Amino acid sequence: MRRFALRSVILLAALSTAWCVASWKLVLKSGRTVECDGAPIAVNGVYLFRDSDGKDGSIATDQVDQEKTDRANHVAPPPRQWRLIGETVTEQPRAAGVRTLSDADFDAEVLRSKTPVLVDFWAPWCGYCRKIEPSIASISGEYLGRLKVGKLDVDRNRTTANRYHVAGLPTLLLFKEGRVVAAIRGYARKSEMVEMLQSAL
Repeated sequence: MRRFALRSVILLAALSTAWCVASWKLVLKSGRTVECDGAPIAVNGVYLFRDSDGKDGSIATDQVDQEKTDRANHVAPPPRQWRLIGETVTEQPRAAGVRTLSDADFDAEVLRSKTPVLVDFWAPWCGYCRKIEPSIASISGEYLGRLKVGKLDVDRNRTTANRYHVAGLPTLLLFKEGRVVAAIRGYARKSEMVEMLQSAL
């Protein structure tokens, strides 16, 4: 009986920890905080979420204090930028094997690639995109030689984003022999990304 009770306590503790990890806070410019049961999805200037009571809701992105929301959820700050001789240079995360993709080279780098390609559709203003960056970087190293990993900024490359109907961020599409074979739309843990890759590669 004691052994059963101990297992129950351990299980409840594990579930409680998992629930806390999945929770998300949206800090509004008005000062109010919305407790979500997971990271919201950004779609056409609106955050879609489910609150801690299980009710669906939406808030315009311009009502959210992005800086405070990022701090509340321990999201890394956005990449720094410098102006050098009239050109903007953006600090890139140090990730082995992660390529920067564009409309111009997408067909050559992705569709005609003999190696499967995981494409991370992101935007600089998307905090949830930055939150998955460590997972993307880790996967690019672990699958080196078996998988190419690339990032495509949807604000600068609308043609490709529209071509694959990318409306919410982040969006991960796995390409194999020029076709999309798997997708994750919205925030995902590394384990979910790995599960998708293992099932499709």
